[in-house]
Amino acid sequence: MKKRLPALILCMALALSGCSAMLERGHETVSTHVDYAVTEDESVLRAESYQGLVNAMLYFVSGRRAQGTIRLYNYTGDVEGDLANARDEVMYADPLGAFSVRSLTYDATRILTYYEVELHISYSRSAQEMSSLREVMGLSGVRQELGRLVSEQGSSAVFLASSFSGDQALLEALLELACFSAPALYRHHDIAVKAISLYPETGTRRIIQVRLRWDESADAVVEEEKEHARLLEMAAASLLEANPPAGEGYAVAELAAIVRSAAGDWDADGANLALDALSGEPASDFGLLMAMEYLCQQCGIEVEPVNGSAGLWLIVATPEGYRHLLPQGLRPAGEGEGVRDEQGEAEQLLYTDQELIQLGYSWPESLHPACEDYTEGAEP
Repeated sequence: MKKRLPALILCMALALSGCSAMLERGHETVSTHVDYAVTEDESVLRAESYQGLVNAMLYFVSGRRAQGTIRLYNYTGDVEGDLANARDEVMYADPLGAFSVRSLTYDATRILTYYEVELHISYSRSAQEMSSLREVMGLSGVRQELGRLVSEQGSSAVFLASSFSGDQALLEALLELACFSAPALYRHHDIAVKAISLYPETGTRRIIQVRLRWDESADAVVEEEKEHARLLEMAAASLLEANPPAGEGYAVAELAAIVRSAAGDWDADGANLALDALSGEPASDFGLLMAMEYLCQQCGIEVEPVNGSAGLWLIVATPEGYRHLLPQGLRPAGEGEGVRDEQGEAEQLLYTDQELIQLGYSWPESLHPACEDYTEGAEP
């Protein structure tokens, strides 16, 4: 597609961009960009600096061009050295290049007043893969994409993350939290293999690829978990109907009481499934937490899992703010360690950050909301 501008508008644009020297380039029509220009023929770009050279290469890559030409005018750098560095920057430091470019070769020829660089590019990803890439911002955007992967019971996800500098270990932790946030999808609680790749590995703007692998087909997993989710929904609905809230909606303490009464004996090696815990089976702490998390979700109470120094627990939203809920508070009366009242139930159900720290707990605080005491007279 040809790009032409009236002479006056073109001069003004060039002057404002600091590229007035391009007016001396003969009779080609150009459209200015940052550090490079597209000529009348969009397969030919013009650049005068190293950054312009890099951006010109990226222009062809983002357009999935198999070949293109860059003309270097007034170039004072080491052309051969800069070409090699620019190619490496595009292929290994830029997200799109690192993810999709299989090879990028070039030939440079000196032609009177400029160098002509012929590029040849091959790709390892399809156009459909690239066009379907979603871009997300920051830690919250990454968590949303991982949550989407789990909730949709997908087997893979690819997305472009900006303003995110986390490494593979952090992504594995976030994926694990996403799986624990889906108590109805029990197979996701123990993913055998997590394959996570970053393109490039470091930086603040990268393409992230996550693959979940199953011992059986993904379709079989989906169908099995759908049936499990249906049974869990029925069990939870029956318990909620039999135990209506005292007010307009359930309080966290009311749901915890339902879990304690519904579960069988506490067993450190007991069932890990929310359905089993709500059906009277001996349940582990994990199973009790999954049951509580599911009831909170069903009742519209904000809840999320925490993987800390003492294993897994929950953070729940209350009228007083966010609070930590430990598994000890969900064990049937008299079961397990912890401070108990005269009825054998946990003496305290919910904790602030400060209270939990005083008990010796630690957790990745940057990944979770603060649990502060905002009541009048509380210590800062």
